[in-house]
Amino acid sequence: MCGRYTLTVTKEAALERFDLDDAEVEIAPRYNIAPTQKVAVVYDESPRTLSQARWGLVPSWSKTGPSAGQPLINARVETLLEKPSFRNIFRARRCFVLCDGFYEWQRNPDGTTIPYRATLADGAPFALAGLWDEWTSPEGEVIRSCTVITTEANDLLAPLHHRMAVILRREIEKQWLGKGKPDELMGLLTAYPASEMRVYPVSKAVNTVKRDDAELIAEVEPPIRQAALF
Repeated sequence: MCGRYTLTVTKEAALERFDLDDAEVEIAPRYNIAPTQKVAVVYDESPRTLSQARWGLVPSWSKTGPSAGQPLINARVETLLEKPSFRNIFRARRCFVLCDGFYEWQRNPDGTTIPYRATLADGAPFALAGLWDEWTSPEGEVIRSCTVITTEANDLLAPLHHRMAVILRREIEKQWLGKGKPDELMGLLTAYPASEMRVYPVSKAVNTVKRDDAELIAEVEPPIRQAALF
């Protein structure tokens, strides 16, 4: 799954990396991005523009909007074409979420957890496959929101969690935003190779959503019993 992540680059660096022409929003380095917050995205309808969305999908047909229970922060690739919240927007409203690392927590037998950060091996920013929708309140307020697609974890992430966010290879980012057939698009949603990623332990300070500083992504010494995990 993906429930907390980072984007630590500047707006200028993001525009260059993702081949974007302009930005509708300002962004600054973030170290602990959480559900319901505004996040940096690129929409299929404007593939050369840096935009933003609320993280946690609010379907256009929702009667209660963002106040309706647990936000849909993730969408399982296996059910994209089945669930009402995803099947229509999969065909018409795709996006990717800008990211350069995400957190996962390993649960120990005693119930305690250890946070880890997953990145590409070279530390470069990457795109998470996502879907978006637009909900309008009875008062006319428009909320654009998104969800991150997940798949089965690769061998590197599996010891931490059985799911992982779908990372799009750089060469298929624009294809994901294009007008492909459903089976072609589904073929893009695979687990990123474990050999091209890195995972390392970080401070438990990341557990606190209000913390958002560079200390959170610093590598720490793992507990002795976990030292041989990776």
